[in-house]
Amino acid sequence: MKYLTYRKGHPYYIRRVPKALKAYDPRTFIKIGLKTSCEVEAHKAAIRCNEEINAYWQKLLHNSSQHSQDKFVAAVNAARIWGFNYYIASEIAKLPMHELMRRIQQNPENVLTENRVDAVLGGVEKPQIKLSEFWDKFWDYSKNKRMNMSADQIRKWKNPRILIMRDFINCIGDKQAKDLTREDTLKYQNWQMDRIEKGEIVSATANKQIIYLKTMIETVSDNLRLQLDIGYLFKKLILSIDDETKRLPFDSAYITDVLLNPKNLSGMNKEAKAALYAFSETGAGFSELVGLLPEDIILNHDIPHIKIRRHDKHSLKTKYRIRTIPLVGFALDAFKKYPNGFTSYYERPDSLSGAIGKYLRENKLLPSDQHSPYSLRHSFQDRLTRANAPDRVQADLMGHKFQRPTYGDGSDLKQKHEWMTKIQLKAISNE
Repeated sequence: MKYLTYRKGHPYYIRRVPKALKAYDPRTFIKIGLKTSCEVEAHKAAIRCNEEINAYWQKLLHNSSQHSQDKFVAAVNAARIWGFNYYIASEIAKLPMHELMRRIQQNPENVLTENRVDAVLGGVEKPQIKLSEFWDKFWDYSKNKRMNMSADQIRKWKNPRILIMRDFINCIGDKQAKDLTREDTLKYQNWQMDRIEKGEIVSATANKQIIYLKTMIETVSDNLRLQLDIGYLFKKLILSIDDETKRLPFDSAYITDVLLNPKNLSGMNKEAKAALYAFSETGAGFSELVGLLPEDIILNHDIPHIKIRRHDKHSLKTKYRIRTIPLVGFALDAFKKYPNGFTSYYERPDSLSGAIGKYLRENKLLPSDQHSPYSLRHSFQDRLTRANAPDRVQADLMGHKFQRPTYGDGSDLKQKHEWMTKIQLKAISNE
């Protein structure tokens, strides 16, 4: 009996509630103690529990009293349980006669209850929902995305998506979801291209917004069973990237002679200055640096290092960003001065990058409009590449996905430290 499990020697019937029944039974697991020490009796009890649970679920399906969107979701799930795709009545009417008869005759007793009619004969219309209602729905359906985000990360995640949905509505009108067409998404694409031509945004920004919009519409459609053809609606909407808009890296000599020259940074506040030095020598993003806790900064070690990880109310861009980075050169000096991290900017990466960026611009320390403080991360990658660091080491230090099949735990701290020593900026500045 596959649902029979033993916990500390005691038998239990444990079964996950099928996804198709979530609209009826909201529990994740059903756990029932079988109260016997005999294996044979436990097996029989588990079979009996399983029969009772299946009968209970059938009763829920027959007697559902939900309505509106919940009732529609329930009808879709019930249809799937009985072996059918769900169609509304107007779509059912277009089916071949043999398919219609199969739906009617699927009940062994030839008795169609109200709920069975809803499920197999399309008795519940698709819910009506306007685009202006999408954001609230998407917010509810994406709780898992925000579970470990800080307040600042939630703000940065939330606000662009609200604006994108608002722009989409302004572009095509506040339509019913069921009335969305390919022409609507093409109109939005053309609107984005007009913005690029006017110099308001770059291609990469437009593509990101198109992807965000697709994700929001697809998430709501999936959860409400709207059955929108997302693949067709958003087919080939991504725009080609203009290489001229790419952020440029700094030359290593420019970083040491100009950007990190103490005389040029004399007016910058000490903590922001230390963070800039740490960023230049580790390639860790500002959000990663300001999310470090004291226990993530290990200085009392043969190889001093920082641990970039997720923790409560602090998430990372991707799972690959979880990594350990050895501290060398300028970064080691910075963390010795701030062993508890950059506490004035804790979980405020925009404040840190904004302060650094403003200072560098006002003091004319950026060589072009295509350079920004974040260009230092690109420079870090370039130094690794030019030093011929192994691809796995580069990926492990940058927090990138390793493109080939991965085996083992990746490069160790000692190996990473050897390559970090080879590319450290402080060594270059002392030559």
